Parts: sequence; structure tokens; C-alpha cells
Amino acid sequence: RRCRCVSSPHLGHTPHCCSQNPLRVHLGCTVILHAKLRATATSPPIHSMSEYPADTPAQQKLRDILIAEKQEHLYKDWKASDTKEQRKAFYDQIATLDGAYPGGLKAYLASARDLLAASAKGANPLEGWTPSVPQGESLQFGSEAWLQAEDLGSQEVSKCAFVLVAGGLGERLGYSRIKVELPTETASATKYLEYYVKTLLALGDRLPLAIMVSGDTEAMTRQLLKENNDFGAAKGQITLMKQEKVPALQDNDARIAPLSTYEVQAKPHGHGDVHVLLHQSGLVKKWASQGRKWVYFFQDTNALGFRPLLATLGVSKQHNLHCNFLTVPRLPGQAVGGVAKLTHEDGREMTLNVEYNQLGPLLKATVDPRGDVAGADGVHSPYPGNINQFVLACGPYAQTLEKTRGVMGEFVNPKYADSTKTTFKKPARLECMMQDYPKVLAKEEKVGFTSVDAWISFSPCKNATADAATKSPPACALSAEADQYAHCAEMLRWCGCAVEKQSMPEAWGGVAVDNLRPAIVLLPSFATSLKALKGRVPSPKFVTVTERSTLILEGDVTVKSLQLDGGLVVKCAPGASCTIEHCVAANAGFVRGPAPGDAPEATAIRGYVTVRGGDVPSFDFTSGSWVVTSEGSGVVARRAAEEGCAGCVVA
Repeated sequence: RRCRCVSSPHLGHTPHCCSQNPLRVHLGCTVILHAKLRATATSPPIHSMSEYPADTPAQQKLRDILIAEKQEHLYKDWKASDTKEQRKAFYDQIATLDGAYPGGLKAYLASARDLLAASAKGANPLEGWTPSVPQGESLQFGSEAWLQAEDLGSQEVSKCAFVLVAGGLGERLGYSRIKVELPTETASATKYLEYYVKTLLALGDRLPLAIMVSGDTEAMTRQLLKENNDFGAAKGQITLMKQEKVPALQDNDARIAPLSTYEVQAKPHGHGDVHVLLHQSGLVKKWASQGRKWVYFFQDTNALGFRPLLATLGVSKQHNLHCNFLTVPRLPGQAVGGVAKLTHEDGREMTLNVEYNQLGPLLKATVDPRGDVAGADGVHSPYPGNINQFVLACGPYAQTLEKTRGVMGEFVNPKYADSTKTTFKKPARLECMMQDYPKVLAKEEKVGFTSVDAWISFSPCKNATADAATKSPPACALSAEADQYAHCAEMLRWCGCAVEKQSMPEAWGGVAVDNLRPAIVLLPSFATSLKALKGRVPSPKFVTVTERSTLILEGDVTVKSLQLDGGLVVKCAPGASCTIEHCVAANAGFVRGPAPGDAPEATAIRGYVTVRGGDVPSFDFTSGSWVVTSEGSGVVARRAAEEGCAGCVVA
């Protein structure tokens, strides 16, 4: 009979009773060579705590952490026949998870146990807090207050750095790749990342851009930048920061959920990790040492977010704000978080975003039994809507990162399997949000908001068309494109130009919009401020654009007189300039039609294609001064008089 002490021999283990003869079992028992046991495919699993294999000192250190944190279950299916390569893959993943989180796995699991215990008890994180309306500025587009703030911001923007959060794919849109490669609109086909980089180039010299990517988006983002020569950015102007994931947890004891024998489940930690990455990279400290004063955080598919930037910077400067949320007017009960000042019973204060599903109950319990209701204007909530775009003061931000290592307040949202609240339907993980930054600030730090209308600041591209049909606003590719055209058209109207409005709604994929025509595209280098825009259109009464028209302008272009009924494209590279005058353009224009069944995803998510008519005049000047004007029944470009060959038709 076989000795009981070797009923489950395993890798590297010799039963105590056989310690004098490591190749054999106890006297009288069947001789069993350990090497033979290792070779069998049916090797039994490891059970003893002292027998969790690790092949290097680094692996041993990680194993000791796991065992100390009661994660022995991750080894339950390991077998003596498994290879060093399999173990290496396991420990490499654990090392990545341990290194990415400040304080390592020990800190992550400690936080998880506290938060899971509070969740199981039904603890309310807002218990003891009372909301009130925070300090802020509400700016009407084009008002004197807007223009003054914009002028002040124009003096500050050269001292600004920028942070783009782009760690997610477009799966919610029905798009399998990175969202920043999608076109903001189909007339010029300018990609989101291209639009952002061109905005920075128009705003100043070598303004730094940090982009948070993930394992899902890093390679594609690098490829996009490489294929397009960084869209004209200088070498070193753009920095990519990779966000790692955190372990998924399977129960209230914060036991890490295995994915397979040698892999654990890991999920995104949330965009709050951007603060950790900025700290670890040393970028904010570097920016502060270079004299930069502000850091602007923005989202991956909200091209409108840069239009109110200068005014927002002006408000930050005027009020000396550490944190300034860019917000939009919010309707009571709208599924958008509200920025509020919270005061605790013990005297603590903080101004931050409160999620809409928390704001209503909190207001009802503390301020108004009706809950989330309209304010003085009878329409909007007094708590402005958060759009996850904000400005931080660079110096104080750098100091805060040094103190906190960039760690934001976390939360957990487990889906319990039953009323006992002990196990989960699916693994949960800790999450953090970048807009929770004010939670780590001292009471004396000034936090406020700048509220502007959504049409000039917020139109994200995030929902699939089928889902967007039931939402308001739709926030899909179609509505984002329409809003891109519409805000440019409205800016020209503000200047005094006669720009017709769309007369009838246009629908694609069940989503109807009333601002898709005319299609006006004013790219960033055309004008970054309203003051600059007015300079581009010195005689607005001589500019008319019909509903069916498409106008695309980029660079140093001045529009003196234009009658457009169709399409016109005028672009000037740095070093070139153009004046449009005495120009009457009437042609087939741009036409939209149904997308074919085999259309690529970027087209399919819209449901339509945009085609430029063959007779649409298009000019792309790379140098020199030009005049675009009418000649006979067409539109031509001539060298400007100062070029020495006035009247020479070149294009």
C-alpha cells in the first residue's frame, strides 16, 4: 500500500518522513520518483501554503504578498506538471498590477476591504453633508463678460498645458477602434485628435499635450500619430501615459477573481488614474518648473470643449481658482452630475461633482423635500451640469500630487448575488473619477465653475445611433457632427453674417436633427477667439450662406464678401494667407446619402456618407498671399497685389 504521506506529492516537495531519502517514500511503501510524478499530465493540485512555487526572488516576493493578503485560492489549480513559463506569465501580471497602484496590491486590497464592508452595510458616502450652490460664473456667449474673460484667458493660454483622457474604445458607439481617430464631421473629415492638436498649434507655441491611453488604445494611438506626423506637433510636444488595470474582486473579502489558472481578472480603474500617471511621469512638476500656470483636462470626443477655453481660463485667473469646472446649464433630474458645494456637520467643505442619482436624494433629505428642482429662473437647476472638463492651477496641482501621489477617492459598486450581500453576480473593482480631485483639497483651496451654454461647449460622441434615438440629447456621431456645424454657423451669425438656418429636420438611423445644414467648418487656425473671428469677417453684411451650403475655412483667411449657395473650401497652411472677396459661388455643393451596407464602421455608425460635388471650388494654399474671387461663372484664385503679380490666375 502507498504511504499516506505522499498521497498528494507536488512540485519540489518531499514528505517529512522521507526527508532522509528524497527520491523515495517511507520504507515499505511503493517507490515513487518525484521526477516521474512531474511528468504525468494528471498531477494533483497544490494545497500546502508552503508549496506555492516561485522561481525567482522577485516572484517569491510577489507570492509572499499574495499569501499575506489571503489570496491562496489563486494557486488552487496549479499542478506539478506546469511550466516556468506559465508561472512567469502569472507573476508578470501580478507585478504589473502591484506596480501600477500607489502602495501596491496591499494598499489596493486594504482600500477594497474597507469600501466593500461599507457597501455591504449600506453606508451613505454623503451622510452628514449638505449641498449649496458654489461660487461660479455663468457666461452668455458673446456678452461683454464673455469677451472680457476671453481677453484675460488669451493672455494666459501660452502658460497652459493640456491633458486628454483617451483610454477607451468606441464599443458603446458600435466602433471597435479608438474614438480619437473618428472624424468630428464628414465635410472636412478632421479627426478628433487632429482637431485637438491643431487647436493647440493655433493657441500657442509648443503647448504640451499629455494623453492617457490604455492597453486597449496605446498601440492604435501611437500608430495614428505616427502615420500623421503628430498632426504637425513638434517632437516631444505630445506625451502618452499608459493606464494599467486593477484586480477584479469576487467577494467581500476582496479575493482576487481568477480568469484562468495562470491569469487573474483585471478591469479599468477609471479615468481618475490620470492624476496618478501625471504624478508618476513627473509632467506636472516639469510644467510648473517651466512657468506653466494652468492645466486643462478634456474628453476624447467633445470637439466643442475648446471653444469656451479662453473664457474659462479668464475666470480661473480672475478668481484665482485652484480648480475651475467647465459646466453647462442643467435641467432638474437630468442624468448629468451637478457641481455643488458640500458642507459637513463637522465643518468640512468641498466643491465637486455630485452624481445625478445622488444629488436628488441628497437635496430631498437636506435642502428641499421636493428634491432636485428648478432654481430662480424656473427652468434650470441651480447646480450646473458637470461635463468632465476643468482647469487646474498648475503650481498648486503639482504640490497636491506630491502630497497625494495622485490618488483620488475611490468607490466600489458591487452587484450582489443575493440579499446576504456576501458574493457578487460578477467580479467588482475599485473605481475613481478624475473630477473627484477636489476631494483631496484643503478647505481653503478655491474651487468654482464656469457655466456656458451646451451648444458652444458640449456635444460628445458616445452613443450608438440605435440607443441615441431614445436619448436627449442623442450624443451620437450624427448629433456631434450637426452641433459642430451649428456652433460655427451661430458664431458667424453673431458676427453679423446672413447664415440661413435648417428649415426641416433631417433624420438618419432614427435620429432627427435640425442643425445639420448649413455645414460650416471653422477649423482652429481660422479663429480661436471671438475677437479674432470678428477680424476674419470685417464686413459681415456682405457675407451670405444658404441652408444647403458647406463652407470650410482653415488658416489665415479673411472673408470680405461672399455669396455662397453650394460648397467652398479654402485652406491656408502656415505662411500662406487668402482673402475671399467679390466671390459668388453657386454649385452642386456637398450631398449626403445612405451609407452602403459594406461601409466601414466609422461611416456605418452615422448611417450616411457625405460626397463633395465635382464642381465645388477647393483651394489649399501652402505659401504666398492670395485672393479667391469670382470670374465669369466660376471661382478662381489670384495672387494678391502685394505678391507682384496681381491678376495672375494660378488656381
